[in-house]
Amino acid sequence: MKKRDWLIVHEEPLAGYTLTNILRVLIQNRFRMHPKYWPRFLYALIVSFATAPLRIIEKIVYTRKIKKTEVITDPLFIIGHYRTGSTYLIKLLSLDKSKGYISNMEAYAPNFFLAFPKITKWILDLSLPEKRPMDNVLLGSSEPTEEEYSIGSVDKYGYFNGFIFPRNFELYSRYNSFDECPPKDLQRWKKRYHFFVKKMTYKYKGKMIYFKNPANTYRIPALLEMYPNAKFIHIYRNPYELFASTRKWFKAVLAIYALQTWNDEEIQTGLLRNYREMYHKLNQDSKLIPKGNIVDVQYEELIKKPLETIERIYNDLKLDGFEDYRDSIQRYADSQITFEVNKHIISDEIIKIVNEHWNFMLEEYEYEKLMPKLKEKKTIMVSVKEQEKLQS
Repeated sequence: MKKRDWLIVHEEPLAGYTLTNILRVLIQNRFRMHPKYWPRFLYALIVSFATAPLRIIEKIVYTRKIKKTEVITDPLFIIGHYRTGSTYLIKLLSLDKSKGYISNMEAYAPNFFLAFPKITKWILDLSLPEKRPMDNVLLGSSEPTEEEYSIGSVDKYGYFNGFIFPRNFELYSRYNSFDECPPKDLQRWKKRYHFFVKKMTYKYKGKMIYFKNPANTYRIPALLEMYPNAKFIHIYRNPYELFASTRKWFKAVLAIYALQTWNDEEIQTGLLRNYREMYHKLNQDSKLIPKGNIVDVQYEELIKKPLETIERIYNDLKLDGFEDYRDSIQRYADSQITFEVNKHIISDEIIKIVNEHWNFMLEEYEYEKLMPKLKEKKTIMVSVKEQEKLQS
C-alpha cells in the first residue's frame, strides 16, 4: 500500500450504493471507520445522495417492466477464483454481440443505468481510473466486470463489502456460500439476484447473458434452482502464480476501497480459507450441473490460444454465434500480443504457503509441485525433481 493511497476517494464503490444500503452496512459495521478514510466516505455519500433522484425515477419507470420480463434463455456463468484470467475470458466472450454481459456501468450504477445511460457513463468515466491498479487492464465504463458489485449496492450480501470493511472480511465471506447464514439470507439474495438477471435480460431484449463472478463458484445449487439449464465455464490457474497474483490484487483493492484499516495476515488467512472452501464446494456441487453444461478452461491455455479456446467453449457448451464473431476475437487477441502480463517471483514463502494450504489443487489439476531452494530465499521455479538432484 502506498503512503497516500488513502487520498484516493473517487474509486470508492460505496458511491454506487443506495442511501438505505449505505446505512445498512454502516450499522452492520457499527459505524467503524478510520478517520483518514472519512473523505472517501464523504465522497461516496455525496454521490449517492446526488444520484438518489435517478434511482427513484428508474424504479418508478422500470420496476414493473423488469418484473414482467421472462428469462427465456438461462445465463452462462464464468466461475473460478479471482486472478485466473476470467476478465480476459469475459472480454473475449463479450465480443459476441448476440449475447449480453455486465459492464462497469451496470455493476457500479445498477440502479439508474437503464433510465440514464449517458449520465451513468459520464459519472463512471470520471470516477474510474484508465487502468486497473493491479494489472493495467483497461477500465472503461463499457468494459466487462462482475455483478457482485451490483448486488452489494442494494444489500449487505456483496462479497466486495469485505474490501470496504475489511475488519468484517470473514463475515462478508460467509455470503459467498451462505452455508453459515440463516436460510432467509439465501432466499433474499436469490430474490435480489434474479431481479438483476431479469433487468439485464430486459436491457438486452431477451438475449443470453454472460456473467463473470468468482463468488458464484460457491453458489451452484442456488443458481441451478433458478436457472436449471445454465451453462458454466470454470477457469483455473497454476496455484503458485494464482496466490502471488491474488495477494497483490487484494492489497491493491483494499488500498482504494477500504474505510477501515486491516491486518495483512488476517486477510491472507481469509484468502487461503476461501479458496479451499471454494474448491470444496465446486467439487461437491459441479456434479449437479447437467452433463455438457460445464467446461474447464486452463488460464495458460487461454493465454496461448485464445481463439481456439473460445471455439472449444462454444463447441462443448453448444453455443451458437462463434463463426459470426471469430474475426473479432482474432483482432482483439492480436491487439493484446504486446500487453505485458504481470510477472511474479515465486518465493520460498509462496511455495511453502501453497504447498501447505493448496496442495490439493496441484494434485487435482496436475500442476508440478515446487520445493523451496535450500540455499536461496527466492526462486522462480524449482521442481520436486530438481530438488532431488540438489539433495543427491
